[in-house]
Formats: sequence, structure tokens, C-alpha cells
Amino acid sequence: MRILLLWLKDYVDVPWSVEELAERLPMLGFGDTAVTRVGEDAILDLEIGANRGDLMSVIGVARELAAASRNAIRFPRVDLVEDPTPPVTELARVEVAAPELCPRYTARMILDVQVGSSPGWMAGRLEACGVRSINNVVDVTNYVMLEMGQPLHAFDYDRLQGGRVIVRRAHRGEPLTTLDGVERRLDPDTLVIADTQRAVGVAGIIGGRESEIGSTTRRVLLEAASFAPASIRRTSKRLGVRTESSARFERGVDPAGVLAASARAIQLMVETAGGRILRGAVDLYPAPRAAVRLELPWSSVARLLGMDVPIDEGVAILRSLGFAADVNGQTVRVQVPSFRMDVEREEDLIEDVARHYGYDRIPETMPVEEIVQGKYATQLEAEQFVREVMIRAGLTEVLTLSLTHPGSLDHLRLPERHPWRRAVEIRNPLGEDHTHLRTTLLPGVLGVAQVNISHRITDVQIFEVGRTFDPDGNAVAERRRLTLLLTGRLLRGAWNIPAEVATASFFHAKGILETLLEELRIPGAIFAPAPSPWLVAGRAAELRHRGGVIGTLGELHPDVATAYGLTAGVYVADLDLDTLLQAATFRPQLVALPRFPSVRRDLAIVVSAAIPASQVVEVISAEAGELLESAELFDLYTGPPIPPGHRNLAYALTFRARDRTLDAAAVDAILGRITRALRKRLRAEFRE
Repeated sequence: MRILLLWLKDYVDVPWSVEELAERLPMLGFGDTAVTRVGEDAILDLEIGANRGDLMSVIGVARELAAASRNAIRFPRVDLVEDPTPPVTELARVEVAAPELCPRYTARMILDVQVGSSPGWMAGRLEACGVRSINNVVDVTNYVMLEMGQPLHAFDYDRLQGGRVIVRRAHRGEPLTTLDGVERRLDPDTLVIADTQRAVGVAGIIGGRESEIGSTTRRVLLEAASFAPASIRRTSKRLGVRTESSARFERGVDPAGVLAASARAIQLMVETAGGRILRGAVDLYPAPRAAVRLELPWSSVARLLGMDVPIDEGVAILRSLGFAADVNGQTVRVQVPSFRMDVEREEDLIEDVARHYGYDRIPETMPVEEIVQGKYATQLEAEQFVREVMIRAGLTEVLTLSLTHPGSLDHLRLPERHPWRRAVEIRNPLGEDHTHLRTTLLPGVLGVAQVNISHRITDVQIFEVGRTFDPDGNAVAERRRLTLLLTGRLLRGAWNIPAEVATASFFHAKGILETLLEELRIPGAIFAPAPSPWLVAGRAAELRHRGGVIGTLGELHPDVATAYGLTAGVYVADLDLDTLLQAATFRPQLVALPRFPSVRRDLAIVVSAAIPASQVVEVISAEAGELLESAELFDLYTGPPIPPGHRNLAYALTFRARDRTLDAAAVDAILGRITRALRKRLRAEFRE
């Protein structure tokens, strides 16, 4: 921000030379400062922080210098002489249709103005501060903006259709030719100032040509408002327009100071352009900002600064900066002025005390707080553990982009209403191929395999741990997922191992997941046949745990493999990592060595080939209860005399009680319950 030193001295006595002032300003928190002498005056180029909107004005800088020099600040005197009739509300009608983006909007009117050149003193100050002089009405709005930090905009009232001002969101594709002569197409995320027919300006950024002040203007409607900083920042970036007005609104403009700036501008307009001031002002301020009150234990000042600051001197500093401060013992009760929107907690107050007490007075001391060694969050540790298991299984980790395009899912043979097709769209995509957030890791992993195959690397065993994004009302739900892919030979250089054993298969992928389940100590998980559009029918399964589905596993469908330039024999698994880790046990549970002997019985049953072996184990476990220590499948047989479509499964069942030795009668009773349940639920037959 650029200001004139003589303009600054209108409001505060500056006891330092230009050179001393240039050295002192950075110590007050102004960042880099450059000083250029211009005759008897000097131009100050100041760097203002993004959170200090109150310093984007001559008076804001004067307030800081007044506190630093322990002088009083002089505010400009405003005396308005208003016409008794008519009141402004008879001509100006204002509607705020987007109050969340415009907390306060005010309007005043002045009639019978004579638009012409500005007086030399005003035009000279504006030009020195980098603002082009236009005419006496527009120059007043810019002058007050630089002086008080409140952006203003003047409309030619007679060019406003219906004599109304409407603050609303733009219609999609709504056109507006702005003051720079560019026609812009707006969207609903843009806040505009409109009349009854069209938009006449982009709120807080730039006005429109249709309502600009010209030589024929006689009636002026003056806008002074407060707009949401985030909205102005986004719109300014989206339109590629940055103005002195937007630079202030982005940092935050004091809603409580709107009327004072409007009155100052009206006064200067009468002085420079003549005219009559209509009585009163339109003021829409439905939800005034509550005052911020803080309590500052004075011991916190010494704790954070490492030095003692006298409480009386600290309170004097706060008061000189505009804070209302009262001492209650060793606690200072502070009411934050409305223009200091950056002050939210006691540390902010201590920073102000330190700036004006003097950073150079803070002694060099060692920190007194304890240093705690950093560590991974539990969530990250769990993810890292899964990565280590995958790497030990021989897989290589890959990382793919979280941004994708809906067309990347077309090759997966998904139905039209599949959940993966409900992707969240990016408002400002970086490219045509990165317009949405991904809902699955599968296309990215398949793309990595495709690149490897195209480089004649046919043995690919990879995995990815990443996040997917699903729409959840007005929010986005993130889920962690694990996706792995196997193709080609797993055991390289093993000449004595048959190719069918060394080459990736369904059971290799299943074995990796079983290893993961074992490492995570997740008992009771089963693999059950289940179709998936991107997998081969009959070679696809779901991983289930406690009635819920954790993920899918199987051979990639030939159509999908062909679409990605892959050969046959590609096996993929996709798991919900959040659900998987919730069921995991990372802390080992120590179990005492058994005191009583075990009893083993073999059980051979004939069941339909469509029944998974894991389902048999589920029935056995349910009937045996805690006395069953293990149930291991040690033999599978098909062929005569087993009926077609059936198979013989042989299990080794181990029973043990923690508090006694099991006798034969107790074990026989358990086996009786198991056989009855298997006959009833699975229609099993038993072989002796």
C-alpha cells in the first residue's frame, strides 16, 4: 500500500525523520517498507499482512504511529447539512438477497451534483498513491477509501432501472461490461449489485459501465457496504480482476465503520461537486457483529515474551490502539474494537503489546517448554503397517492422482447407477482429464500396470493405499482403500518351480489378503463367491467380516483387461481400509500356556460343491463355542463314490477347556450338536 507522509501527518504528529520512520515501521509489523522522497513530502510503500485490513488506510497507519509515539490521533471532522425533505428512503430502495455474503449495506444520496475535475490537492494525493484521477465524484470515493480503508462506489441514480439496488448472486451466464471495458460472463458464486433489470457491478471488486458516473450525472447514489472476505477473494481470482477495493475487502472491512466513511464521502462530494444531501441513510444490517471480549492474565505476557512488561504500560499500549482495557488485579479485561477483526485470543493481544513495547527489548532466553518427540498419528501408523505387510508379500507401492475423469470408469463395465459413478466435480479443474475426485483406486492402478506392460515389464505386482471421495449431502466423505494387482510371474528365477505355481493366480491374491488378515489379527473373515462387473464370473469373491463386505477379489474381466492393454491373468483386490482397520487388533493379546490337554477328532462330510469350506467352519464354530480351539481343513476329495456336484471335506477339530480335562463324553456331545447342525443347515452327509 502506498501513502503520502504529509497526508499521514494530517492525523498524527510524527516525531521521527523520514529515515527513522523507515526503520521503525517494520518493527511495528509493516513488513518491507520503501521510502521515496518527493520534494518536501515522501511516499511510503508498506507491506500489509493478509489479516490486517485495518492497516489498509491512512488513518489505520496513523493509529499505529500514534500508539508508537504515545501521541493522540486526529480523526477528520464530519458535519453534514442534510435537506429536510425528501428522506433518502423515498428514492433509494435496497434489497439484500444474499445476506451471508453481504452483512451490511448502506446507501446515501446527493442531488444536483456538478461532475467535473477534482481539486488539485485531491487529485495530487490520489496520483501519488497510484490511483488515477477521474472526476470529482469518483475521486472522492477513492480518496475516502485510501483515507479510512472503506471502499465505496458511486452510481448514477438515473441509470439504475427502477431506482432500486439489489444485492444478489449472479445468474448463470449473466453478462456484465465492467469499468475496464471487458464483457464478463458471471456465475452464481459471484455477488453482484443489480437494479431491477440487470447487474450493474461486481460487489466489492469493480463497477459496471451501465451505471458509471459521467458528465451528465446529477443524482448520485453512494454505496458503502461490507462483503464476506472469502467471497471477494474467490471472485477476484476467478475473474482475474484485482483492485484497490478487492484488496481491502479480502482482508476484511469493519462493518461498524461503514456509515462514518459514507458520511465523510458525502461531505467531500458537496465540497468538490456541490449538491444537496438527502436526509438519512438506507442501512441494512440484520445481524450486527458481536463485540469480542477477552481476558488477559498478565502472567501470560511474561510467559510468551520471556520478559516482564509493566501492566500499566501494557494497558496504555492497548488503549492507544483503540482497545477498551480495564485492570482487575493481575488480569486485563479487553473489549476488541470492531476494526481489529484479526484479534481473537489472548496471544493476539500480547503480540500488540510486544510490537509497541519493542521487539528489541525482548531478551534472548532459551525456551522453557518441554520438547516432546513427534510420532506418527495412530491412523498413519495403521496405514504404514498395512504398507509393510504388502511390501513383505512382494508387492511394490504406487501412488496415483486423486483427480480423475468420469470416462475412466467406462472400461470397468459398471452399470449406469453404480455408486462409483457418483463422483464429486471440481469447480476449477486443472485440465480436461482431472475434473472429478476419484471414487475408486482401480483405474489408477490399472493405468500403472498398463504403463509397465507397454514397456515390456510383464511381471507386475503392485498396491496402493489411498483415499476415495464420495458425495455426502453438501459435504464430501473420504474413505481409505487398499487396491492391489497381480499379473505375470511372482517367483522370478525359480527354475525348479512349475510355471503354474510361479505365475500369479486367484489363490496368490487370496493368500496375500489372508496374510494381511492374520497380521491385523482379524479372525472370522471369510471369502464368499460374489459377482462384480469388472471381474470374471465364477472367479470373483467378496471378503466378508461379521456380516459386512470389506472388499472384492478376483480375476479381471477380459474386456476390462483388453481396454487397458493388459493380457489375461490379471488379478485385483479392492478393500475398504477404514472398515478393515476398525476390526484390527494392533496390540498383541498374551494368552497363558494351556494347563489341560487337547482332544482331536476328525470329521469328514459330503456337501454340495457350491458351499464354501469357510461356511462349514462357521457352522462348526457356532455349535462348538469356546471349547473349539481350531478347525483345519486337511483334505478335499471329489470323484467316485462321491455324487456328482458334491465334494468330501475332511476337518481336524481340536477341543480344549481352560479349567478342566475334557472327557470323551463331553467331546462326543459337542460332535453330536455339530453333525445335527450341518445336516440341517447344509444338508451334509457323513463318511465313517
